Amino acid sequence: MSKILSIMEQIVGVEFGPDDLAVVRALANERLGIAPSDMERMSVFLHTVADVRGVAPSKVFTIFGHRLVAPVLAALPAIAKDQSTAMSVILHVNRFLPKALSALIPNVSTPVLDVELRESDTLRLRFSGSSEMASLVEGIGIGLSEHFGEGITVTHWDPPKGTPDVRQLDMQISTERRGTGNRRNAGRDRRSPRDKSTSA
Repeated sequence: MSKILSIMEQIVGVEFGPDDLAVVRALANERLGIAPSDMERMSVFLHTVADVRGVAPSKVFTIFGHRLVAPVLAALPAIAKDQSTAMSVILHVNRFLPKALSALIPNVSTPVLDVELRESDTLRLRFSGSSEMASLVEGIGIGLSEHFGEGITVTHWDPPKGTPDVRQLDMQISTERRGTGNRRNAGRDRRSPRDKSTSA
């Protein structure tokens, strides 16, 4: 089993318990068919979690992205070694991403994320991918802000006209809660109902 699949099962077991993990594992294996790639297995597994829990896939992908941050930073401490905020890590994400992905999912191509500093506390991320990938990126932002003791608000925007596969997210990161020990502010969602429907 690859690193990403092992971590994924651990996350599901911790978040939802061993009984749900056993059900998800059995159902996912039935749906996988013949020897899929790790990316396919991850997607099928997380969609199966959503089915078993009766929640939107976007929510499960966000949870997984959030919980993925801690084991990745533990395995690759250099990512956060010279960074003091979530914003600095995200601004340099294209430098860290190839190594992180190669450690987690062998032989996968590295996506390119366009990261723009919009305001002193706000980043805009653009990339090509599915709505589930956007939810995964949202979760990673939440996990990073939690790691650094910061708050974060994520806004999903509709794809630009004529580019349905382009995802665009704003991440507003606040350092006001640094050092308070209260990291539960991460992930407050200010999307409109229309925005939410695009990532479900």
